[in-house]
Amino acid sequence: MESQPYAIQSVEKAITILKAFGHDKPEWGVSELARHLGWHKSTVSRLMATLEKGGLLTRNTESEPYRLGVELIGLAAHVISYLDLREVARPLLRDLAQSCQETVNLVVLDGSQVVNLEQFVPPERLVKNIGWVGKRMPIHCTAAGKVLLAHLPPSRLDRTLPAELACFTPHTVTSPDDLRRELSLILRQGYATVTEEMEVGLNAVAVPVFDHAGRVQSSITVAGPAYRVTADRYPTYAQALRTTAADISRRLGNRDVWTM
Repeated sequence: MESQPYAIQSVEKAITILKAFGHDKPEWGVSELARHLGWHKSTVSRLMATLEKGGLLTRNTESEPYRLGVELIGLAAHVISYLDLREVARPLLRDLAQSCQETVNLVVLDGSQVVNLEQFVPPERLVKNIGWVGKRMPIHCTAAGKVLLAHLPPSRLDRTLPAELACFTPHTVTSPDDLRRELSLILRQGYATVTEEMEVGLNAVAVPVFDHAGRVQSSITVAGPAYRVTADRYPTYAQALRTTAADISRRLGNRDVWTM
């Protein structure tokens, strides 16, 4: 009977083998993976054979490389079924609000509006932005809305954008052509910003959150008074948001999110 330390080490090695598979490397041969990991070929062969027996790896013949097995689909489905976006995001958003010392929101798309699912406000701040959980906001003049629009397929973008873009402040973008050009920029730079577009004195930065299938599921934002959340600080907020969004996306099952 194997000792407990050896058994734990075997499990850790099996996990490492499974995590070696991905979109960029869907197949591994035993010798190739052994070289990649720096392990003995016999160790890799034994572990991959065991994983194959359990349905976690598969191959058509003994001479062909291994691929991930169909049993993983069932396991993933069980995990995805109980993942709740808000439950996953809450502790990370709370930490982000504390580190940024500004209001942090979790936002989803609903028709031609966005809905605020969660909000965290650092208690130290006396001046707070006016958002709250459940609030519905226009899509074209909020950072969360813009980043969600930017990731829509063109046909859905055409259906989602209102025929007329309402003006809320002198800074609101009301030209559809100007907005579409801004959406292209958002895709390139990876985040959206608004400078007093929905409300005078309120600025925000937003980035997307990806689900297990690589779809944009929601966005997270940092928002606050224009005298604190200034344009020169947008990239700093964006970097903090991207790190948090990547953590949320990974916890939702996405293995290919960016990091900064």
